[in-house]
Amino acid sequence: MKLVIAERDDKEREAIRWLVSAYSLPIERVYTAATVEEMMAVLEREAPELLYVELDMIPYERWPQATAHVRLFCQRVIAATAEATFARAKQAIDWQCVDLLVKPLEPAKLKQALRTAVSLSSNSRSSLTAGFDGHDDYRALFYDDPAAASTHVWLVQAEQPALSREVIRFLTSYPFRGRARVLPLTHMAVCLLPDLPGDGKEEAWKLLRDWEEEHHEPLAVVVMPPDGRRTVRAQYQAARRLLETTFFIGYRQVIAPASEYEQWRELDPFLTPEEQRQWIEMLERFDHEAVKRWLRREFSHWKPPFPSPEMVRTRLTSILAQIRRFMKTYGLDRGGTEREYMRIFQDILYNPVLYRIVQELILFLYRLFHEAKQAAEDARVDPVERGLRYMEAHFRDPSLTLERVAAAAGRSPAYFSHLLSKKRGVTFRQWLTNRRLEEAKRLLRQTDLSIKEIAEQTGFRTAHYLTRVFKAELNETPTAYRDEQRPKPPSPR
Repeated sequence: MKLVIAERDDKEREAIRWLVSAYSLPIERVYTAATVEEMMAVLEREAPELLYVELDMIPYERWPQATAHVRLFCQRVIAATAEATFARAKQAIDWQCVDLLVKPLEPAKLKQALRTAVSLSSNSRSSLTAGFDGHDDYRALFYDDPAAASTHVWLVQAEQPALSREVIRFLTSYPFRGRARVLPLTHMAVCLLPDLPGDGKEEAWKLLRDWEEEHHEPLAVVVMPPDGRRTVRAQYQAARRLLETTFFIGYRQVIAPASEYEQWRELDPFLTPEEQRQWIEMLERFDHEAVKRWLRREFSHWKPPFPSPEMVRTRLTSILAQIRRFMKTYGLDRGGTEREYMRIFQDILYNPVLYRIVQELILFLYRLFHEAKQAAEDARVDPVERGLRYMEAHFRDPSLTLERVAAAAGRSPAYFSHLLSKKRGVTFRQWLTNRRLEEAKRLLRQTDLSIKEIAEQTGFRTAHYLTRVFKAELNETPTAYRDEQRPKPPSPR
């Protein structure tokens, strides 16, 4: 059984999660949401049996949409409010809530409400059917019904979310072969086609061609033909997984099941120290071509099995962190370049196609290099940021000195030290020690390197010196820190 906790307050969410884990309830999975948008997304994705929701978090204008999601994707609701008013009571009645709790919550009342909801949900679940009538079609997406195993399941999505309603309009009036049910979701639609012959690919390509006669924006269709074994729910879940491949292959696609799409391959989402150095050097040289080659080599021409799109997005944000430091060096973290940076950040998080993200990032860097060159000519370069970039690139060198860093920043050692303390609140030695310790801690957590090897890779001359600094700063040895961070083996029963 699944439970969604929709609550704005972080501490409240965690407290309710803890209480649920402490009670003897048949709840295997707990999901949380801090906004009404997150709540609707997780309801649509997981179709939980139970929802705990803070009614105060739902603004008036979002109430109809939230109501539709609750009725479609959730069996039982426990509501809570800090406002014991008639309006809140009416909302709880509209949603047929099991209970309306008034904050501050009383654990005993929450426990009783949960037990009642679990009991009612368990009794009703056995009576659910997945036929082809009204809301039951949606139930077929979330509850296994072997009787529906002969149904084709299509997932249809436009590249631009703003076209979702137009996609629904197009599909509901489309002359499918045989019976068809179109189920609108937030940014896509599911088509259930029980009478479709063959694998459905030819019909899907015809649908794409018919769409493009009226629209310029691309569409993707995932086709899941029945195999006599998988339920509609299993086909729908597999289709959601396949739809994510559009991040790599783009839209204007009919995507069918294939063995190479079944699993994501491993990808380190963070830049290695060597890659960080490469980016620092490319940015310092204003090397447009090197940046373009690096990005295209890294993110173009993907072949399956693909990595998880979320890992790729995280890797792109790691690059953006290096770009951010570069912007600070040249005083570009404001005005138009700052707005462009935030647009690229949003692009990385939400653009549905990878090659468009890379294209926009390359164009942004071209503009940024132009601005940085102009800033350098105008002598607006921040010497502290330049020094910090040099220190970041060379902190592993045990012979790194304040004199070298100050020279790279174009200031005298005494003046650079003064600027660093004033702007960052640390001395050169403190910054260097802290950075080396952070890298040492990362290597202790993530590798099996010896203490001697870690000392050599982080700028400490010897393992003894690393241990001495580690104990002075963290009050424990590197070995003890590694033991604390490693997962403990399960205790024998």
